[in-house]
Amino acid sequence: MTKEDEILEFLEVRMFKPILNSSTTSERFKGATRGLKIRLKQRDAQGMIEYFWRNVVDATAKHANYGRMLQNEKIADFENVVDDFRVRFKEL
Repeated sequence: MTKEDEILEFLEVRMFKPILNSSTTSERFKGATRGLKIRLKQRDAQGMIEYFWRNVVDATAKHANYGRMLQNEKIADFENVVDDFRVRFKEL
């Protein structure tokens, strides 16, 4: 398994599936999640990690629409996902 596959699998299980399968998240947010998956797949492992921090975690950045949507949708386990992501992919 490549590092890119490992990152995508982690995010699929911990973030994407719970969001896409939720009955409480908006269709707009689900669409943004599908778009995020596509954009991540276009990058190498380092690019995926940078994109995740810049556009998902940093909700205060001007370009971080997905991060702000995460806050607005009140995704329950997101802080744990971020902590686990940080630990698991820190070596890149």
